[in-house]
Amino acid sequence: MDINISILQFDLAYANKEKNIEIVERIFNEQLSGNEDIVVLPETWNTAYSTEIFHNINKFAEEKDGHTITKMKEWAKKHNIWLVGGSIPVKHGEKIYNKSLLINRASEIVGEYDKMHLYSAMDEDIAFHNGENMPVFNTEFGNISTITCYDIRYPELIRTISLRGAKVIFVVANFPNPKLNHWRILLQARAIENQCYIVACNRVGCAKESSYFGHSMIISPWGEVVSEGDDKEGFVKGVINFEEVDKVRKIIPVYSDRIPKYYPDDMLR
Repeated sequence: MDINISILQFDLAYANKEKNIEIVERIFNEQLSGNEDIVVLPETWNTAYSTEIFHNINKFAEEKDGHTITKMKEWAKKHNIWLVGGSIPVKHGEKIYNKSLLINRASEIVGEYDKMHLYSAMDEDIAFHNGENMPVFNTEFGNISTITCYDIRYPELIRTISLRGAKVIFVVANFPNPKLNHWRILLQARAIENQCYIVACNRVGCAKESSYFGHSMIISPWGEVVSEGDDKEGFVKGVINFEEVDKVRKIIPVYSDRIPKYYPDDMLR
């Protein structure tokens, strides 16, 4: 079954949740055609990503019944899409997480992922608690998973969720200049070594500390770039098919040829 993917990359309004909600709502209303199956937003899309914001994260974090999540649920139902809702700061009691939500066509939250690897160089680890789970979500299309930005530098995470059954991994990010080469190579490497699709969403534009190159992309289980954006606002679109994952894994039997009993424990510690 072909699955139509639309990845939205846009310039985030700095520290302005209402403005960012307005931007996404406008783009969805103007540009979604009704043929999309899954739509993807970038990391921290309702606030932007910066040390200053992290030092004031309590001003921006909201509960799961907050305005941003309510709007995302409305968009999923209105446009009849599955929404990989980027990530936003979400409160859980006294803790705050950089949380990614998966919302189905009926506006139900059917998956949550809290960013595991927090970027200490920009004090992200001061603002958020590390996520502790590596979930895989069963959907009408098949098993998928989500990770967030810096996570792509940790192959152990992606291998774990692949072993748990994920055949498409969504990456939501604020990946800045001058790291485009890292972005492309890491994404392709994760796709090749895990024989899965990688669907990656990155923002464009500027924040106080960084500028962003966009280049959201879809990568096949062969590591080929199916579609790739530039540094401008807009949707990056492409088609994926879970059957391609099965074909690649049959041709190159990486998973059945693994020998975990020989892998040292300290490799995972």
